[in-house]
Amino acid sequence: MAKNAKPPRIPLRVVFYYHEDQWVAHCLEFDLVGCGHSREEALSLLTDAIAVQVDVSIDENNPANLFRPADGRYFEMFARGKPTRVAHGEVTIGEIETREFSEDNGYALA
Repeated sequence: MAKNAKPPRIPLRVVFYYHEDQWVAHCLEFDLVGCGHSREEALSLLTDAIAVQVDVSIDENNPANLFRPADGRYFEMFARGKPTRVAHGEVTIGEIETREFSEDNGYALA
């Protein structure tokens, strides 16, 4: 990357769902998750996982490792989810869109 070039910006989508007594924050673009007792905690752990993935991919000169999207069922969960806002702390994320999915809306995953 050139010295004055801006790093690439990748808008991220996250679907939240409750699984086995904890919240899961699942990033669709990277197929990474964070789990916690709250959506905020799950998102914080997810951002840590994304940072590690990006750092290792850069260190290993393996950008293809970044682009492994989640399974289609999580994209469907996102599409059916309701928009939600969750604070994401000190991490700098250019754009993040979050939605919460609940099986209570009549849709269940196999």
